[in-house]
Amino acid sequence: MTRRTYVARPLFVAAAMTVASPAFAATPLETAKELATHASVEYKVGHFEQALDLYGKAYESYPTPALLFNIGQCHKMLKSYERAIYFFHGYLRDAPDAPNRAFVEKLMAEAQSELDAQRAAEAAEARRRAAEAANAEKAAKAASTPSAPRLAGTPDRPGNATFRIAGVATGGAGVVLLATGIYFGLHSHSLANEVSQISTEHGTWSAAAQSEYDSGKSAATAANVLYVVGAVALATGGVLTYLGLPKRGTESVPAAAIAPTAGGATFVVAGRF
Repeated sequence: MTRRTYVARPLFVAAAMTVASPAFAATPLETAKELATHASVEYKVGHFEQALDLYGKAYESYPTPALLFNIGQCHKMLKSYERAIYFFHGYLRDAPDAPNRAFVEKLMAEAQSELDAQRAAEAAEARRRAAEAANAEKAAKAASTPSAPRLAGTPDRPGNATFRIAGVATGGAGVVLLATGIYFGLHSHSLANEVSQISTEHGTWSAAAQSEYDSGKSAATAANVLYVVGAVALATGGVLTYLGLPKRGTESVPAAAIAPTAGGATFVVAGRF
């Protein structure tokens, strides 16, 4: 009897499990609820991809509009704004009288704004890459194009250090002469004002006034001479400096000269271009 009871007990349990299993099978609704519960936990801890997968399986088990809203939220958090808008639309379509309709429409507007900014950034990046590719192509073509041959008998002409030094010195002297001319010009103007003041006030013309008048005339004459000489020296220094710079062989070299005339002097620059 003892052995018979020991052998029969597992068979009874097995038979009970076989008979009872169909009675305890979970319904689609129960499966969806369980999956949605797990998805909610994943969403709260920031595991949006796992939450999205679980909400999707829950909807496949038991389609309900609330799950579409949750799926849209997951896509929004994952920055898949186009998919988020799609599922929010589906939620409002299946639940037209949803109490949170205004909130869902606000989420859709936010997602659309983010989507527009995302697309603008992608377009700007595409334009930047296209510009870089075009510049690289131009550089490659320029590197592969042979340069034009140099003309025979026209080698590069090195610079002349003597001309450069003389040009800088002459130009510097011209600056000094111009500055001195400005000083004499101001001095002459000051003396002229003093003499003019004596005349305006009907003062007595004295030897001191005559001396200031003569000094003013001399200062004015000196200023004019210094202006002319300083300008000529400055221009000559510029030309000499230019002539002393290195030149390409195919470039023309200008010639400069100072020609005396009846009224003074003329500065002449000639060249072939």
